[in-house]
Amino acid sequence: MLLLSLVVTAALPACATAPAQSYPSKPEARLALYARTKACCDDPSAFSYAPLPEHGFVNAAIDRASPAFEFQSGMSPFAAFRLPKAKTPYRLRVKSFFEAGSKDEASIFYPVIALLDETFIVLRMSGLDNLRLEPALATAGGETGLSVTIPIDPATEEARYLVVFTPAAVLGAAPDSRREGDLLTPSSLAWLERRGEAAVAASPYGRLQIAIAPELPAAEAVPAQ
Repeated sequence: MLLLSLVVTAALPACATAPAQSYPSKPEARLALYARTKACCDDPSAFSYAPLPEHGFVNAAIDRASPAFEFQSGMSPFAAFRLPKAKTPYRLRVKSFFEAGSKDEASIFYPVIALLDETFIVLRMSGLDNLRLEPALATAGGETGLSVTIPIDPATEEARYLVVFTPAAVLGAAPDSRREGDLLTPSSLAWLERRGEAAVAASPYGRLQIAIAPELPAAEAVPAQ
């Protein structure tokens, strides 16, 4: 379950100034724009995948120019990336930044991620319950946001692509019927039921940072004296 307190919401205006956006500043206007969204493609093989570095981070935006797709969880704008050709384990972190504003206008893109193999079959997918509040000091540039981090071992997993999107249910546009893999897990349903006034409004657009770092080896055990 993920609940964001009003204390966090009140702190949003203190975040670093956001760059110019290619989407409306008010959440209602964003949702109205989202309601007119059409799918770009029939399947993920037609997505355009931007490369990711073997180490470091890239900033990205999901905005009105971004493609959208009818995922199992419904229609969502998305960003797609090609994973690095690493030979050793690494950690992948996707962070979505809060959009500064008054308490009533603050919003965030709630990110979920899917890892695809070279045939564009989904290998793994995160959910809303995997998101964690991450403070500004934990990110280059100093902004607070929600993040999800997963380990990837190229020796045991054939992940080739990363797709970042958001469940349509959080935007008030859940599919008419339940679908396999639609992300409405018990914990996600609990989040939807309880978020109420205590959660920052969901946005179909937002700013992201995708970071990749080597997986540190486990520390060697200290011999008993």
